[in-house]
Amino acid sequence: MFSLTLCSCSNITKEENLWCLIMCALLLCHYLGDFCLTTKAIIRAKSNGSELQYILLHAIIHATLMTFALYLFKVPLGGCLAAFFIQFCTHFFIDTGKSILTANVEKLKDTTSKAYWVVFGFDQFLHLLVIVFLSYCYS
Repeated sequence: MFSLTLCSCSNITKEENLWCLIMCALLLCHYLGDFCLTTKAIIRAKSNGSELQYILLHAIIHATLMTFALYLFKVPLGGCLAAFFIQFCTHFFIDTGKSILTANVEKLKDTTSKAYWVVFGFDQFLHLLVIVFLSYCYS
């Protein structure tokens, strides 16, 4: 287990510190998966509501990154597999729903429209809820 302490406050417990560390690690995984490791094919699939195999690949990338991060925190194999399944399913369904919505609502195709950014923000909010849930479960 990591011995890094995020806060030197005397009021924070070891459990709270672990929760913060796991959350930061999972947020980094989300950033890497959603922005750094996204290919043009994944971007195209996420914007046109088809080519679900690329959204599947995207969800597998996310689930793998997060599972690896949890493994580094010595989460048991069963917990890692459960986290993989939760992350894979939620990421796939959130992104598939957003891609179908984007493909069928003309206003959402315009990246300069407020509607596009509202939907994008809601998509990210849902992903963050999953991260908070997983962080809580495994800390």
